[in-house]
Amino acid sequence: MRIFAFAVMALLLTVGVARAETFPVVTDKTVIKECGECHMVFPPQTLPKASWEKIMATLSDHFGENAVMDPAAAANILAFHVANSSDVSDVRAAVKWRVRETLARITDAPRFVSKHKQCGPEVWAHKQVRSKANCLACHPTMNVNGSTDAKMKFLPAELQRKCGEGDD
Repeated sequence: MRIFAFAVMALLLTVGVARAETFPVVTDKTVIKECGECHMVFPPQTLPKASWEKIMATLSDHFGENAVMDPAAAANILAFHVANSSDVSDVRAAVKWRVRETLARITDAPRFVSKHKQCGPEVWAHKQVRSKANCLACHPTMNVNGSTDAKMKFLPAELQRKCGEGDD
């Protein structure tokens, strides 16, 4: 019986640790269609409400691209992101990403910077990464199960080790 109780405790601890930075998977069809057409569907819990409002208000110059869309779709996307933003959501990952300032990019968030501070320019320039905004290069299951677990086998071993040294 003790062995069984120990095994259950170990499993529960493992699940808690493994899911420490897991985001809810975005299932909103409009968000997936409109946002996912050009880039990964970013978890709204990574930025505060004011940031999402700013991003959606400047779609004519969305990081150098014209992302203007049907007003109804834009309103739906904004409502979804605001309702699930880091300053509204109580999801554990959202709390870790919470900031007071209005950020223009997820990559400017202190949590992103802290988690990726050991990743040098050679990582971001790698042919499979190409950009700090290409989260799916190293976190391929984010849009499937919300996990931020890194899978960086495509990088040289030294870079894998360096990037894996970010703060918790």
